[in-house]
Amino acid sequence: MTAMELARFTVDPEDVDAMLDARPAMLRALRDRFEGFEALHLVRLDERTWLDVVRWASRAQADEAAAVIFELPECRAAFAYIKEVVAMEHGEILFAGDHRVS
Repeated sequence: MTAMELARFTVDPEDVDAMLDARPAMLRALRDRFEGFEALHLVRLDERTWLDVVRWASRAQADEAAAVIFELPECRAAFAYIKEVVAMEHGEILFAGDHRVS
């Protein structure tokens, strides 16, 4: 079943441009390394707070990626701007668009 990863974190305002500049390389690395990676959305909640919304083909693939994500230099570079991880959650997508997901 498709899984969603929600990571809420803070970034100092003076680091935002550098963090955003590091995202394309991180996205390429995720696509290249993880078969179950489907999508990445970065949401700005306020001046300091951000939310990564990552869709994975399955929860198992999300967990597998979490175990090795810091081995990828591109991900470490993007994560270097994170001041604090506020929350990290995973869930299964049960309804999307206009239909149930099975």
